[in-house]
Amino acid sequence: MLAAYYRFEVLPEAVKAQHKIRSKARLDCTAYTNSTGYTGLTDFVNAKGQMYLFRIPAREFVKANRKRLAEWALSNGSLNLSSIYFEDTDFPQFGYGYPNANRLLGNGTANPLFPYRNDSYLFITNADLTQVEVLVVLNSRNLVSAYYQRLIDGDLDRQLQQLREQAQPFFDYGSAI
Repeated sequence: MLAAYYRFEVLPEAVKAQHKIRSKARLDCTAYTNSTGYTGLTDFVNAKGQMYLFRIPAREFVKANRKRLAEWALSNGSLNLSSIYFEDTDFPQFGYGYPNANRLLGNGTANPLFPYRNDSYLFITNADLTQVEVLVVLNSRNLVSAYYQRLIDGDLDRQLQQLREQAQPFFDYGSAI
């Protein structure tokens, strides 16, 4: 059911300095499991082979109904991976989202996430969003609420634990991580 797992986190200051990373909002992919060959996040990998996102307040760029506006979004600056919707106040560490389903981006260029428009993401975060785990569920956009409830209820715990155990480093940042 879960097609891929990615763990993004703020790197320690020494590692950021070593790799000339200045942003405090940057979350680097430090571990992943992708046995299905999912390629939906490849546009977030830079020329050095690092995959990263920025946590950005969604109100800065997302145009949506006020009742449907997420507080946070994950973006690389030019491409928005997803907004994060936190709907259950009893479980603030769990959220969900999905790729932009528009064929074109706001600047008129082709949306590289369009082929993945039917997928969804489940998010597990810490309180200050310095660590975000992204779970990819294929062809589940219309069922994301059900998968979100399954995450909250613990129905995905066993599969999530397996993915965490299988996770490999995405990029070699050195021994400081």
